[in-house]
Formats: sequence, structure tokens, C-alpha cells
Amino acid sequence: MVREAWEHRPRAMPQNEHTTAGNGQEPTGNSRKPPDCRELQGTGASDGGQPSAHSSISKSESVTQGICEEQAQQAAETMFAYLRDVLYEPNSAQFDPKDIVEPFRNLARGLLYVGKSAIDARKLAADIARGKLDGHTVEKDNELAAGLKNLQSTLKHITWQMRQVAKGDYRQRVSYSGEFSDAINDMIQQLRERDEALRAEVELNKSMAGELQQSLDLLKSIFATMREWIIVVDRKTKQWLYANHDAAEVLICSDCCHSNLLEFIDSRLAQDAQENAEIIMLEGAHKGLGQHFRSRNYPLVWHGKESMAFVLADITEEVHEREQLETIAYYDTLTGSFSRHYGMLLLDRWLMANYEFILVFVDMDGLKFVNDTLGHNEGDEYIRTVAKALNRFDPEAVVCRLGGDEFMLLCRNVAASEARQRLKELRAELAVDSGAVYTRSISFGLVEVSSDNKKNASLLLSIADENMYHDKRSRKMERRSTL
Repeated sequence: MVREAWEHRPRAMPQNEHTTAGNGQEPTGNSRKPPDCRELQGTGASDGGQPSAHSSISKSESVTQGICEEQAQQAAETMFAYLRDVLYEPNSAQFDPKDIVEPFRNLARGLLYVGKSAIDARKLAADIARGKLDGHTVEKDNELAAGLKNLQSTLKHITWQMRQVAKGDYRQRVSYSGEFSDAINDMIQQLRERDEALRAEVELNKSMAGELQQSLDLLKSIFATMREWIIVVDRKTKQWLYANHDAAEVLICSDCCHSNLLEFIDSRLAQDAQENAEIIMLEGAHKGLGQHFRSRNYPLVWHGKESMAFVLADITEEVHEREQLETIAYYDTLTGSFSRHYGMLLLDRWLMANYEFILVFVDMDGLKFVNDTLGHNEGDEYIRTVAKALNRFDPEAVVCRLGGDEFMLLCRNVAASEARQRLKELRAELAVDSGAVYTRSISFGLVEVSSDNKKNASLLLSIADENMYHDKRSRKMERRSTL
């Protein structure tokens, strides 16, 4: 009914004619004004009851052509407020056309229809934007939402097509014109090509598996002469299908690495079947001594069974030599703390990984005085004492001796404020433990490193070093002020 009122809306109301002055100029202050509400209640008369120029419009014309200005203004404000609510507060957009004065009532009904159509179109657009293609339903005769309804139907069809593509039907094509359709069709074509390539690869793998089957006997003879341990295990049942002489000999011993090796193999069988290389340690192998092995895992088909071959090479001596070299390179021989070399490697590694952490530069106070007056043995003891104190900072912290009386501390799980407090407490503990001859103490500078840090390791150390000297100078000034 609202739509009918809109389609059969009346023509625009003609404007009231204003009389003009006799000389063709604009009306003066005495010219006739539009009739007000009192004039519309009846025809006016002047001088003997004869109609005057001001009452020349009949009563019927006054009703249809002129209305009270206050009523017209109220109708305009009501409809404007409705339009505003349609745009900004659609849930409260409403008014009663009966409250609108004629001849604007049909216009009000039409405005209600347009407003409801706009609100429905807006809700449909919001649902489409959120991906709800079966969301808000609009009336069939809502012309404002016609384009959105077409878009909704198009997206539903494209969704169905994409589901067919996901099932492997690459014949689907989006027939709508434009870049969007071209992009989807290109994607489907690429998926089809990749699927064909994968299928071809599967067929190739089947062919290669057949060739591998033919080579198994040859491999057995080769395995028997190799120094490495070779073990082939069924991936499903975990049954050992083959073990060369060396591996079988080791597993006979009850006090060797049998259980450790089984745990290692079971853990790798639970992973994806792929080639892999890693170093492992088996405790108790050969006379109770721990051994290190370089393990290589190879997926293969062994007599028709999906299997995994483990080739383990004994690298125990190589590992021990490397550990000795690492001990020399990574540890400080005096304190047992990490060395400067290891600390800088770790700092660079953390920076490359974009970790958040704190870097603390620590300097021992008065080490030169101790060396000069009490000897280097006492100086070394002083250094070891500070290293032990720093290692109590946090179990996860990394303490490195940079050289001489300088240390670096790296920690990822302690906030800067808490770190400063802990370092002050460690400094106080050192002072309490000091003898009467000299006071053990440290100065420190801290830098917070964020995940978006752009500074390199050298610059961060320089900043921490400067902060350390600021701490040292501040404490010296405090001591002097107390004297």
C-alpha cells in the first residue's frame, strides 16, 4: 500500500501567487502575503462586505493551495528527521503519515517506502560484507536493493562453484565479466595444472618404488659390508625387518643401548616419512660407554611394506674432539662462565631472531686496586666471586665474561625494572661478603632490546657500557656527598 501511495503521488503543489505593484516593481510592505491559518478558515470581506484583493482566493482553493506555515514546517521537520534516522539510526527511523498535514501525506507514505527500502538494502549490504550470503531478506519489489540482490545471487553461485573446485571439478568457470572473474578462472586453471602435476608425480613415485624393489637384494649385500649400523623397521607394526651384523651384535647385550635405540626409532616412525639427518647419543653402548651417532633416515618399501631405514655412523671421537674445542672457545677458564666469543654469538643470534631481552654490561669496582695491593691471586678470587653472584641473577640468564673485569648478562624472561632491583641486591650481597681490606662491588648498565630493534650488537654494548659508567659516576658522587 505504501508503494502504491508512492507511485500515485500527487503533483507538486503550485506556489501561491504574490501580487505585484502597479508599476511592475516588487511588492511593497502593503502587498498581499500568503494566507495564514485564520484566513484559511473563511473568505474575508472589506468595506460593505464586498470581497477585497486579499480575499479573492476562494475557500476551496485556500484549502488545497495554502496551508498553515507552522504545519508545513512541522511536516518538513518530521520527514527530515525521518530521513536523518534512516541514514544514522535506522532502528528508530519511523513516523505516522497521519501526523503529516495534507497535501504532504502521500509524500510521507512514499518517503516511508523509500526509507524502508534503503534500510533493508543497508542490512543486506552489511550481511554481504560479513560473508553472510543467506542473511537478511528484502522484499522482491525493493528496487533500491536490486543490485545488491544480484550481487548476493552471484556470490552464492560462485561459492557453490568453489566448493565443486575443492572436490576436484576443475571444469567450473565463472562467466561474469571483469577482473574478478578472470582472477578466479586463472586460479582454477592453476589448480588444475598443479593437480595434474601431482598425479604425474604419484605415478612416477610408483614406478620408482618398483625399481627400488628390484634393488633390495643388492642393497642387502652392500649393507653387510658397511661399518655403519643399518636397521630397517616396518612403519606400521614397528617390526625390525633387517639389521646388519654390527647392529644385531650390539642389541644382544642386555646392558647396552637397546632401550634407548628403541625409543629413538619409535619417535622417528611417528613422524612423516622423509629423509632426515641428525646426531644422537645412545647411553651405555659398548661396555657401558656413551656413544654418539650420526643418524640418517630413509623411507622405502621393503618387500612390499612401508618401512624406514636407519643408518647410524659412530662419531663418538669426533664429538668428543668438538666438545673440547667448544669448551675452550665458549667458556672462560677462570670463572666457568661463558666466554666473550660465545656471548657475542648468542647476542647476534637473539638479534636475528627478533627476541625481546635485556642486555646488562657489568664492570667490577676496584679490581686494579686489589691486583696491585693484594696480588693477582686475590684479584682472581674477586673475579670468581662476582661471576658466582651474577650466575645467581636468574636460572635462565646467560653470564659471559668479556675480559678482565667486564661481564655481560643476557636474559629474556626478566623485566628491566626487576633486573635493576636484582642487580642492586647482588651488589649489596657482594659488599656484605667482602673482607675488611677492600669492598667488593659492581657497576652495571642495562639496555632493553625490543623485537623491532634496529641496533646491532656493537652499538647495544656501547649503550650499555655508557649506562654502566653513568651508574659508576652516580655512586661515586653519592659516596662523596656522605663524607
